[in-house]
Amino acid sequence: MGDVVLRAAPVVAAGGVPLRPGDDVVVRFRVHAERGLSDELVAVYSDEVRRVELRWDRDCDGVAEPVATLPLEHGVVPSGRGVGADYRLVLVGLREEHTVGSTVVVKFDFALAGELTVAVPVAQMAVNSGSCFDAGVV
Repeated sequence: MGDVVLRAAPVVAAGGVPLRPGDDVVVRFRVHAERGLSDELVAVYSDEVRRVELRWDRDCDGVAEPVATLPLEHGVVPSGRGVGADYRLVLVGLREEHTVGSTVVVKFDFALAGELTVAVPVAQMAVNSGSCFDAGVV
């Protein structure tokens, strides 16, 4: 396999305060296609939330708009007018409490590469480039 590579940032529980049922949380991530194939992220879901919203700041203007899918061009992170893409998931309505050290399981479904299940950690730290983790390859 190895057609799609995904990196994600942890979900942040500010100050270590547990995330409560009903809370909405954001997962920032990067994803790109490899091995000479383009692909598309067609769905994202999790049993741990009411719904998952896929968002993309296509124009790098600070506003991540809802999108139905994300195109993944071979070896390229799609970008708009700005310098790169900002992908986010909004996990709407956590079903249970999540504390620092726990995880939120999210499934990414790609048109060609298939499904990738990621256990996104809940962390106390602020999100920055050093806090991303290799979420997986499918």
